[in-house]
Amino acid sequence: MIIINRGEVFILKTELFALAAALPVTVFAVSEAVASRGNAKGEADYLLILGHALENDAASEVLINRCKKAAEYLKQHKDTVAIACGGITGEKQTRSEAEVIRKILTSEGIEEERIILEDKSTTTAENFYNAKKLMGEGKTAFLLSSSYHLLRAQTLARLCGIRTKTLSAPTPKNAVISCFAKEFFAFPLMFLNLKEAKKHG
Repeated sequence: MIIINRGEVFILKTELFALAAALPVTVFAVSEAVASRGNAKGEADYLLILGHALENDAASEVLINRCKKAAEYLKQHKDTVAIACGGITGEKQTRSEAEVIRKILTSEGIEEERIILEDKSTTTAENFYNAKKLMGEGKTAFLLSSSYHLLRAQTLARLCGIRTKTLSAPTPKNAVISCFAKEFFAFPLMFLNLKEAKKHG
């Protein structure tokens, strides 16, 4: 006969709880790691460049990295048109994220006529609904965002009806841990974001 005392039962329950709690974290971490690399190859009709919150009306390091990666791709694929995504998202903001993206792209040598502004949205889901209208039917698109953001962004794009491959811009080294940690909590909240965006979609 095997006798298990209460202390052993408590330890066993604690270990099982810890295992159950660790499983979704592990699955999410693996999914993030795979998505963060990006998977786009070749050329698309459009390149969707996701914006990021501005700092005193200026681009953050996160947004600068996205724009530089976008410029690199656009120089190699001359027929691709950029859609700069992002409206005015801060109370003191006077310029849209899309405008700032265009300014950086043109400073990197990208022709202004190759850049379409999607400057009405305030959330990522709205980015996709509005960009979808600009693209029209039957067009291909690649999605560009920061490595930490790609899993959620691509999932949202699909939920908004855009099937897209992804391009990965580097996450600032001093923000890697905080950004990826934030995504764990932001991921389930995107469904609320999607529900709100559908009202305007």
